[in-house]
Amino acid sequence: MSYIDGNLALKKKIQPLKTCRIPVTATPDHNEVYRLRARSIRREMTRRRVQLLGTLVFLVLLVAGVFALIVYRQAQILELNFSAVAMEQKIKLYEKESSQIKEALAQKTNFDLIRQQAISRLGLQDPARAQLVKVNIPDTDRIVYARQGVAGTEDETYLAGVYTTIEGYFKTINIGRPGD
Repeated sequence: MSYIDGNLALKKKIQPLKTCRIPVTATPDHNEVYRLRARSIRREMTRRRVQLLGTLVFLVLLVAGVFALIVYRQAQILELNFSAVAMEQKIKLYEKESSQIKEALAQKTNFDLIRQQAISRLGLQDPARAQLVKVNIPDTDRIVYARQGVAGTEDETYLAGVYTTIEGYFKTINIGRPGD
């Protein structure tokens, strides 16, 4: 209810509070409140521990899975490496056998027999004297070494020197003329 006149016209009247009496038996016991609160805290802590344990187990399994994947890939790589090395050894063995077979074949080749069969079966003839070319091969090797560290400004000089060296080498080779 409100006042209707004066300065207090907008102010509400304060009504007295009604009290309600609760018997002591209706209020919970302090020990019971404490026990219920402790029980709810224990349940919350247990739930958190189980959640933390589950997260920890998941992380351990994840790390173990990643590690297992890495070890598996490395095992595959190692296995392929072993097979590659075994293949390389087989290739070397086959190359060795091939060279031995070529050498045995070369030793068993009879050039006189081949020449006779070429003349008799194929009708080939011995070359005329004018068809023979003599090439004199020097007793020692001639090796042209490249200089190390050639600069860009010295390229023309360097190439001229190489040209002169190669030209000198070919001038020393005696190639017989036909009919010699």
